[in-house]
Amino acid sequence: MIGIIGAAGVAATNRLCELIEERVVKAGGFRDCHHPEMIIWQATQVPSRSMYLEGRGESFIPGYVEIGRKLQACGCNELCMCCNTAHYYIDELEKEIGLPIINLITEVGKVVKVAGVKRAGLMCGDGLAKVKFYNSVFAKVCPNVEIVYPTEEYQKIVTRGICNAKNTERYNDVTDPNSPAWCFAEVTKHLISHGADCVIAGCTDINNVFEPSYDILDRVVYVDSLEVLADCIASRNEYLPK
Repeated sequence: MIGIIGAAGVAATNRLCELIEERVVKAGGFRDCHHPEMIIWQATQVPSRSMYLEGRGESFIPGYVEIGRKLQACGCNELCMCCNTAHYYIDELEKEIGLPIINLITEVGKVVKVAGVKRAGLMCGDGLAKVKFYNSVFAKVCPNVEIVYPTEEYQKIVTRGICNAKNTERYNDVTDPNSPAWCFAEVTKHLISHGADCVIAGCTDINNVFEPSYDILDRVVYVDSLEVLADCIASRNEYLPK
C-alpha cells in the first residue's frame, strides 16, 4: 500500500487522486476493488519546503518524518511526496522513516530521456531553483539534457503563479496577469524563446491551473510532474482485472 504525503499543494494532491483514478479506468478498471489502496496525508501544518531551502523558514523534515512513520504504522510499504521541492532531502527522509520513497525527479528525468530532449526548461519553486536539484538528478539519469531556468524576472512570474494557484486568483480569466494560467503560459513561451525543446512543470500546483495550448504542444515536449507521479502510482496497481 502506498502512502502519499500531500498538501503541497492541497489542490494538487486532490488532483493527483483524480489522475490516478482516470488511469486505472482507462487501463480497464470498472469496479472500486480495481483501484489501488492508498492513504493520503494532507500535511497542511508542515513548514514550507521552498522557504526552508531558501533559508527563510523552519525545516519541514521533522514533520515529514513524523507523517511518514505514521503512514508506515498504518500499513504503507512505500511512500511518495506530492511536492518536487521536498525531494531535495529524499535520501534523509527515506533513512529516517525507513521506507522507500518514489523519486519523482528521477521519474521525470526518465520521461525526458525517452523523449530525446536536449534542452529542458524548468518551472519550479524558488527553493528548488536555488539548489538546482533537478541538475544533480538529471546528471545521473539523462546527463545529455541541459536544464534552462527562467530569468530572474520570469522566475518571479513562476512564483506568482504558484502562490495564486492556492487562492481565488486561480479562478481569474486567463488574460489576467494575476491568473496562474497566464503566468505559466508566459513562462513557457519565455523558455521556448530561450531554446528549450521541452518544458517541465516542476511544481505539482501547476497541473491544477494550467494546460498548455496546442500551439505550445506542437513546439515542445511538455512534461508535467504531477502526471508523472500519477503514472508511477497507477503502474504499481495490482488490483486491475486480469
